[in-house]
Amino acid sequence: GLLGDRGSQRAVMDDARASPKVQLIMNACSASKAADVVLAVGAKPCMGCTTYEEAALTASLCDVTVLNFGTPTTAEIANAVLSAQNVVVDPVGCGLETRGRTVKEWLERRGAVARDASDVRPMRTVVKGNRSEIEALIELFAVNGSVGANLSVTPESSDGDCAEKDVFDALNQLSEKLGAMIVMTGSVDYVTTPRSTRVDGAPGNEAVHEFDAPILQKFSGAGCCLGAFLAATVPGSGLANARALRASCLVYRRIATDVVRLGNFSGPASFQVAFFDALASLKATSSERVGDEDRVK
Repeated sequence: GLLGDRGSQRAVMDDARASPKVQLIMNACSASKAADVVLAVGAKPCMGCTTYEEAALTASLCDVTVLNFGTPTTAEIANAVLSAQNVVVDPVGCGLETRGRTVKEWLERRGAVARDASDVRPMRTVVKGNRSEIEALIELFAVNGSVGANLSVTPESSDGDCAEKDVFDALNQLSEKLGAMIVMTGSVDYVTTPRSTRVDGAPGNEAVHEFDAPILQKFSGAGCCLGAFLAATVPGSGLANARALRASCLVYRRIATDVVRLGNFSGPASFQVAFFDALASLKATSSERVGDEDRVK
């Protein structure tokens, strides 16, 4: 049923029930969808980002910021949240030369700010992108490797044919250069932790092969909504935990595949309605407390 894997699912939704405040700096085509996803899982969307001052203030009042570089996000607004404690970055359009330069400069500055603040408070950054967006970042940061994708300036992305070992090698290099977690989405989702921040015994690389849902590529904003879902369901400390991020990716994919299996839709538009309803249903049916053995933190 829509409940999917109960251990991962209940743990993910238990974190969402803490009702984190999520600042959403989104592109125009996905802003309302992302807000609906955050609301559906029981978190609180905050859309304040009209001016530099408003964006900075909103970030200071929220638990996590989603920074989506799609239109109309400007460098000025992005720079307003450089010091936010927890940021999920979506490098939309970074295959474009000008946008790519903006994204690269922000990630470099964010890394420097995080290093300077490391003795005072942890600053956690997750970069979530599709394969083509991550390939663009690999080129921008001169990583010696590839994830096997073609660069694209559209939402479309190819999965490539790289061996998983080579994919993780490239992602590990990028993650270390950025000082950030990497979540690369596609038919397989990959999660990577910077080697320098890994805790002994904690997994640094995770992959989600289960529950591929190609229909998520058929409506605009599905990937952007995943960024909002991660922000709403992974607690702040979990944004530096590959297993916690993997659990949320897994739940997102499982819900989508369950909606497809039930077949209560006729196309991409009605699928979105059924998908958002399933997210809300998940919140309503995951009320029991999860034992420590089920937690993903």
